Amino acid sequence: MARPLQFERQKAIDAAMRVFWQQGYSASSLQQLLNAMQINRGSLYAAFGDKAGLFTEVIDNYQSRIQAIVIRLLSNELDPAKGIKDVFELTLLALTKDSLALGCLLVNTVNELSPIDSEIASHAAKKLEVVEQAFIAACERAQTLKQMTKEITPESAGKMLMTSMIGLRVQSRRGVETSDLRQSIVPLLNMLMPTLDKR
Repeated sequence: MARPLQFERQKAIDAAMRVFWQQGYSASSLQQLLNAMQINRGSLYAAFGDKAGLFTEVIDNYQSRIQAIVIRLLSNELDPAKGIKDVFELTLLALTKDSLALGCLLVNTVNELSPIDSEIASHAAKKLEVVEQAFIAACERAQTLKQMTKEITPESAGKMLMTSMIGLRVQSRRGVETSDLRQSIVPLLNMLMPTLDKR
């Protein structure tokens, strides 16, 4: 009879996420992960297969918990412009916290692993595409409700907003002050959605 796993899976995944987020995939040794997760090697292999399997589950968990908030805000049917604005307000607020000041885990993963592990990098990139599509859908609704300029297509606007959100996290990681980041994003939002500054 197989011995049951003696650890809390979610707690272990959260601990592994912190290690990967702080150090990156390649620099995170198996022993560091085991120490952080407070499990032994056998339990890790039994639960996740290997380091790559663990990291894949960390990425899935990251999307389901952190990115789900962004998706929910962008799904605002009645006021998509507010939903878009709220995403950036949330991002700016979150940048004051240590975790998101490390940058987006998915973006970090794509940048680090694209040259060395295309499978994991592709998995992370697909998660980012989900958010980009949510931005595009929000822009389509905003244009329909005359909340967004039609000088730019919803697809282009959505991609621009996605790039800007990622850029905020990258710049924050470089040490740029949140107040300066806010000043850089507000003109873009007002350009795309002129009614925002009149609310």
